[in-house]
Amino acid sequence: MNFNSMKKLFPESFKNSKTYMLLAACTVMIALVVATLWTTTTNEQASKNTTEQKYKDDQSYANRFAGESISTVASKRTYKTTASLNVRTGPSVKYRIKTKIPKGKKVTYLANSKNGWAKVSYKGKKGYVNKKYLKTVKKVSDSGSSFYVTSTAYTAYCAGCSGRTATGINLRANPSKKVIAVDPRVIPLGSQVYVEGYGMAIAGDTGGAIRGKKIDVFMSSKSKALNWGRRTVKVTVY
Repeated sequence: MNFNSMKKLFPESFKNSKTYMLLAACTVMIALVVATLWTTTTNEQASKNTTEQKYKDDQSYANRFAGESISTVASKRTYKTTASLNVRTGPSVKYRIKTKIPKGKKVTYLANSKNGWAKVSYKGKKGYVNKKYLKTVKKVSDSGSSFYVTSTAYTAYCAGCSGRTATGINLRANPSKKVIAVDPRVIPLGSQVYVEGYGMAIAGDTGGAIRGKKIDVFMSSKSKALNWGRRTVKVTVY
């Protein structure tokens, strides 16, 4: 209701300026209250709609896999080949050969199969091999003796090196072999040793500067030895 309409309804009241001002103020207050109530109701409804939609979205997300079967992935194990193996497309010699795995290589055991075959993975390729040529790889665990050592690196062609270790390993003929030089009083020669950042190695060499908790890891090239540098590593002796 505007002021002209109110003036027509209450002509006498508007003759008094004070009455006019009072009614005007009341009109403004009523308008503000009505606007506030309308805004609050609108906001509450919008908030309610947003909450309900979010709940529906959450429910839809939570039930996105409803009706689907859930499969459990078995823990994968690592094996080492005891002979050169043909990897076939199926669990029998009747199947085509996909690739070959050299002797002494590690493979990931994926599943058991009939007739003594197993499904494995090697360098990203999956196939079937005869299980009798697989040997379980001993996992590194707390069953061994673990401690920290200072580690350096050497090659088979360093100054004064013959390329043959103290235990008779020909490093020049076996550049990929994992060998470390040790102090036999700390790590017995012939021990299997897991070296952090290097892998499983054999304690197969000694050195004049290798005394106490120090080791020298064998590298196939000078650049790799320099890249290794000097570092503190954890070793586990078996």
